[in-house]
Amino acid sequence: MKDTTRRIFEKENQAEVSNNIDKRTNQKSFTQLVSLTLLNRQPKIEFKSIDIKQQPQQQNYLTQRNPNVSSLHYRPEVKQKTTISTTEQIFSPITVRQTTSISQCNQDYLNKEQKNPQNKLIYLYGDNILINYQKDDSIQKFEFLKKHTISNNLRAKMVDWMVEVLTSYKCKDQTFFMAVRLMDTFLHLTTKQHVPQDLHLIGVTCMFIASKFEEIYPVKLQIVHEKIAHKKLSKDEIREKECQIAQALDFKFVGTTLSEIISMTLQLINQYQKMHQLVIYLAKIVLYDYELISQYNYSSLSAACIIIGCNLLCQESSDDIISQTLQVLNVDKDETIELSNKVLNLAKNFDKLFPNLENLKKFNKNSTLDIIKLQK
Repeated sequence: MKDTTRRIFEKENQAEVSNNIDKRTNQKSFTQLVSLTLLNRQPKIEFKSIDIKQQPQQQNYLTQRNPNVSSLHYRPEVKQKTTISTTEQIFSPITVRQTTSISQCNQDYLNKEQKNPQNKLIYLYGDNILINYQKDDSIQKFEFLKKHTISNNLRAKMVDWMVEVLTSYKCKDQTFFMAVRLMDTFLHLTTKQHVPQDLHLIGVTCMFIASKFEEIYPVKLQIVHEKIAHKKLSKDEIREKECQIAQALDFKFVGTTLSEIISMTLQLINQYQKMHQLVIYLAKIVLYDYELISQYNYSSLSAACIIIGCNLLCQESSDDIISQTLQVLNVDKDETIELSNKVLNLAKNFDKLFPNLENLKKFNKNSTLDIIKLQK
């Protein structure tokens, strides 16, 4: 009897132990599956225990996220915001230029210098940019001093003074070319007749506008008043003349300069580094001469300056470079050769034609040495 009772008692204890084990396993599985929304009322957060057997697969659990499980143990993914536009897309009118002999030459040059992204942009859009430059250049400024009493020599003195002022304040060459273009365009478009005494105020204001347009740190009005104009022009006079120039130009300050056309052309024919400094110096010489600047457009003058620089610096391959220049700028060969001879004579006889104007040579010594070679 006692043996039977003991066996029954042992079976009951075994049943209780097995029930406890089952409960523990059930509780463990319950903690794996139950959502914390039911326990702590925290929305959309679940707890999942890590199985030791599967640990090698989850060693990168901080960086690899299971898309089906959202957990506090995972780093949240950065979602990019996307916007859907219902309006019609407007694409740029610029198209890739067709393959030409010059394009193929630029492609070979591009393959050699792929590290410079600017080369690729010039190859793709250089022709279109140059075409837009030439469209702006089509607005002629013939004889813009005819209705004024300002002489050619006085204008040349103003251009020479602009070289001194803008170089002293470390402005870019493009600022100088824009200041001269603004002055000439204003004298062409204005309906008022100006006298020589007005040229000082016009020149100072054009430099002030060009500085604000081109420079990262433009020359301030206080410095223009005190240092450049030496307090001979008041701030109100400069502001008023700035408004008059803006109205005469119809607020269209964007335009084409000799510097822009020359720079783009030299990059298209892959001669920028070799010829740019000398050709820009020749272009500055051209700006002194009223007859050249009032009779020829910037495209023809740019081609003439490049041909002179090519004959001086690239004598071995001058024929190829000249043909490429004429093709890129789309100018007549005979007229451009004739114009280049005029520019060459101007460079050789600059001291005789413009005596006492020394600022161009003073601030461009390296380029002056190259011009001296032409005189030998």
